[in-house]
Amino acid sequence: MSGARSIHLSLDVKGFLANAPKSRYRGMFRHDDGRQMTPDEAKYHLLDALAAGNEFLPIGKCDNFDPKSGCLGHPIAEESCAS
Repeated sequence: MSGARSIHLSLDVKGFLANAPKSRYRGMFRHDDGRQMTPDEAKYHLLDALAAGNEFLPIGKCDNFDPKSGCLGHPIAEESCAS
């Protein structure tokens, strides 16, 4: 095994809150019923996540995710690495 790993993308909550203009919040999140959150609702969602100790949020599904550091990685089978 080569030790190769794949890493899922994640959102750095503090970084996004500090650097993203309000227009970037549009379309980020949806309510449970499928309605799109307004930029203000999305910002409050991120603030709530940060207050709960979630410094990173997964982008997509990840079964090895740590809210303090993001995706911890997933081993890639050696035959997948050979090219």
